[in-house]
Amino acid sequence: MKLCLIVNPHAGKKQGLAAAEKASELFKSKNIKFDIKISKKPGDSIKLAEGLKIEDYNGIIAVGGDGTLFEVINGLLKNRNSISLPIGQIPVGTGNSFIKDLGIVSPDQAMKVIMAGNTRDIDLGYFTGTSGNFYFANLLGTGFVSNVAYRAGKYKKLGSLSYIFGVLEEVAVLKSVKIELKIDGKDYTRNAVFTEICNSQYTGGDMLMAPGARINDGVLDIVILNKVSRIKLLSLFPKIFKGTHILDPAVEVLHGKKISLKSITPLALTPDGETFGNTPIEVSICPKKIKMFC
Repeated sequence: MKLCLIVNPHAGKKQGLAAAEKASELFKSKNIKFDIKISKKPGDSIKLAEGLKIEDYNGIIAVGGDGTLFEVINGLLKNRNSISLPIGQIPVGTGNSFIKDLGIVSPDQAMKVIMAGNTRDIDLGYFTGTSGNFYFANLLGTGFVSNVAYRAGKYKKLGSLSYIFGVLEEVAVLKSVKIELKIDGKDYTRNAVFTEICNSQYTGGDMLMAPGARINDGVLDIVILNKVSRIKLLSLFPKIFKGTHILDPAVEVLHGKKISLKSITPLALTPDGETFGNTPIEVSICPKKIKMFC
């Protein structure tokens, strides 16, 4: 087995290099060959993954958080219709949301999973917008939750707590926006606080945004919070950690394979926790697009 580790040294609390060093020692002890490539700035991991001669490897490993995995996936698929080798993640990011759907909760566990070689087919979302075309593994958000992600960037040193502070800031300027959705040909108009198009369950670390989402079911879950007061939002917020927010009448969960989203005013996007782009967008599901170590 030969692996390529693409490392974000700034992931989480700058734990990327330490995780890569630990993985290196473990892989050496098991006679697993590997190369290490280190990103220097945001976007580098896309270029590193895009430039790989993938036939030289048996797996590509993103060492970082959801954003690093996002970049690696998009780099690998940038000029390729498909890839047959599996992708893995050693989670050392701020949230590490997507990897939870693979049953992985720590870097040590991820290393063991990679060495065991077990894989499963994973769906990806795909969106086209003002910033280009991209895949996403976790979710694509707009509105309140996306604005929280932008605000949380100021508190990254605090890890998953950064999202809590982001929520508190965003509540102070809470607003809803009229959106127009088309899901598999059916039209919906809503006055939404947020719209989350989910491939997997979690966001912001431990927030169970879409408890019914499955990463291999061939559909996307669309979670909408319709217009609510600040008090109502604050009462809903604790429920998101158990996924019970979806039981509230203000929350809708729709499902679809092809989605378009327009808004009266442009809404910022957060694909897999990254912060770029805005509405309008076209979104679709790509069933079993990649394999991942699990």
